[in-house]
Amino acid sequence: MGEDNFIVTVEVVVDKAFFGWLTSMGRNVHILKPKKAAVAYRDYLKNIAKIIRELINKYDIRKDRIMKRRATAILLGIMVSSMFLSACGKNEAKEAANESAQVEEEGVGEVTEEGEKVEAENKNASDADDSSKAGDSAKSDEDNKETSVKEEEDGDSSGKDSDDESEEDAEVTEASAGKIGVLLSDDDEDAKIDSEEMTSQIEDGGYEADVKNAGGDPALQISQIQEFIDEKVSALIIDPVDSYGLTDILKTAKEQEIPVISYDSLIRDTADINYYVTYDTRAIGKDIAKEIIKKMDLDKAREDKKSYTIEFLMGSPDDNAALFLCNGIQEGLQEYLDDGTLVCKSGNTSLDDTGIMRWSETSAKTKLDSIISEFYAEEKAPDIICTAYDGFAYAAEEILSDSGLEPGSDEWPMITGYGSEAQAVKDIAAGKMSFTMFMDRKELAKGGAQMAIDYLTGEKVDVKDYSQYDNGVKIVGTFTCGAQMIDKDNYQILVDNGTYTEDEIAPDPTPTPEVTPAPEATPVPKVTLKTASEEDSKEVTPTPETEDKSEGETRENLIYDSEDNSKVEKTSDQKK
Repeated sequence: MGEDNFIVTVEVVVDKAFFGWLTSMGRNVHILKPKKAAVAYRDYLKNIAKIIRELINKYDIRKDRIMKRRATAILLGIMVSSMFLSACGKNEAKEAANESAQVEEEGVGEVTEEGEKVEAENKNASDADDSSKAGDSAKSDEDNKETSVKEEEDGDSSGKDSDDESEEDAEVTEASAGKIGVLLSDDDEDAKIDSEEMTSQIEDGGYEADVKNAGGDPALQISQIQEFIDEKVSALIIDPVDSYGLTDILKTAKEQEIPVISYDSLIRDTADINYYVTYDTRAIGKDIAKEIIKKMDLDKAREDKKSYTIEFLMGSPDDNAALFLCNGIQEGLQEYLDDGTLVCKSGNTSLDDTGIMRWSETSAKTKLDSIISEFYAEEKAPDIICTAYDGFAYAAEEILSDSGLEPGSDEWPMITGYGSEAQAVKDIAAGKMSFTMFMDRKELAKGGAQMAIDYLTGEKVDVKDYSQYDNGVKIVGTFTCGAQMIDKDNYQILVDNGTYTEDEIAPDPTPTPEVTPAPEATPVPKVTLKTASEEDSKEVTPTPETEDKSEGETRENLIYDSEDNSKVEKTSDQKK
C-alpha cells in the first residue's frame, strides 16, 4: 500500500487489553476486518469518551452546550491520539477508563467516525488534538468565567435570545419536555398494550409520547417516520413492519441526530440504530425444549428404546427473534433428535425449512397439511407439533379436527404454542394445546420506553446482551425479557397478574349435540294363527294344480284365506 502504509493479519484475543494497545497508536492503526472487531473497537472508544464527558458534567452542570461540544472534541482528540494512555496515567480519566468495562454496552448504536463527527460539529476544534489536559481545563475555566459574568450582568440568561448560553439553555429545557415518537407495526392487541405502557412510561420520564400505527403497511410506516423527523422529535422507538426496509429513512434520522430504538423486531441492514428491545427468544426456545422433554418424558423413552415423531412450525425467516427461538428449540432437543428418541419424518428442522413468512396462519395450515398428508397418512398426525406462534397451533388443531381426531384421545398430539393469547389459554383448558409461552408485553414496552429516556437524559442504558444481536451491519446492544410457561395447571396466573379476566379465558362451553328423533315404526299387522279344523270349515276356492316340468314332482299347492287374503299352505287333507 506504499512506503508508509501496510496491512498486517494477526491472531489476537479481541478484548479491552487489545483495544487499549491499539488506542496508544492513535489514528495510525485501523481494524479492517473482521467487522465485529472493528465495531467493538469503535464502541470501546465511544464508551470511554462518554464516561469522560460525564465526569466533566459532574464538576460543572451549568456549562453551556457550546462548551460541552468543545470539551467533547478535545477529549475525543486526546482519546484517539498517541498521547491518550499517558495523559490518563495520573488523573481521573485513567480511573474512568478502567471502569469502562462496566458500561461497555452503552452507546453501541453510535457508528459515525468520531473524527468526522467532531469536524462536522465544530471545525474550530481541530487544533484540540494536540492540547494537553491542563490546557483543556484552563479553557473550560475561561468559558465558565465568561458565562458567570454574563449571568451577573443579565440576571436571567434564559431570557436573552442573542446570548449563546440562553439559546442553549432554551434547547435543554425544550429537550426535557421533548417528544418521543413511537411507531408500531400492526393494529392488534400487542399494539394496544405497547401504546398504553409506553405512553405512561414516557410521560413519567418527563417527555411527550406520540404513537403512530402503520397497520402492517411498510410504506405508511416510512412516511410516519419522516413526519417525526420533520418534527425533530427527541427519539424514535420503531417496531418495524419491514425489518429490511428502513435503511434509507434512518439515514435521514441519523443526519438529524435522532436516536433510534428498534423494538420487538430487529431493524436490519443499517448502522443507524442505537439499541434493541426484544424477548430473549433463544432462552425461551430452550425453555420450550425443556418442557417438551419433561411432559413427554423423553429420558424414559430413551431408556425404553421408544421414539416419538415431531414436526415444527417456526416464525418468519426475516425476523431475527424467530431465528433465535428456532435455534434455542433445536439446541434443547438436538440430543434426542440425534439418538432417534425424536424423529422428524419431514426432515424440516432449520428455520429455512420450518419458517412461515410473515407469521401467516394460512401458510402454516397449508404447510402442516402437506406434511401430514405426505408423511403421516397412516397415523393422521405426528406425536408432537411444536409451533412458534399460538396462531400456528390453532391451524394444527383445525387440521386434526377435520381429520376426525378428538382432543384428549390417544391420537391427539402434543401441540405447543407461543404468545399466551386468550384463545390459546381456552384451548389449553379444553385439552387441545399442551402449553404456551407467556411474554409480559408490559415489561417489554416499559423497557423500550426507558431505554429512550435513559439515552436522552444521559443515564446508564440497561443493556443485557451485547453479543448475539447482529443486524447484518453491527452488533446491537439489547434489552431482553424472559417468558413463563403456561399450561392447564397454572393458567390462572394470567388472571392474577391482570392480563385477562376470568370471562376472557373461560373455556368455551361444550355444545350439546342435537338429538335426532327416531322415526315412528310402521305397525306390524297382527297375525292370527288358525287351526286345521278352522281352515277345513271355511269355504275355499281351489287353486288349479300346476304340473312341474320335472318327472314325479308337483309344485306345492297354496290356498288363499278368504278373510285376510293371505297365502296359506294346504294341509295334507286338502292336497287331493
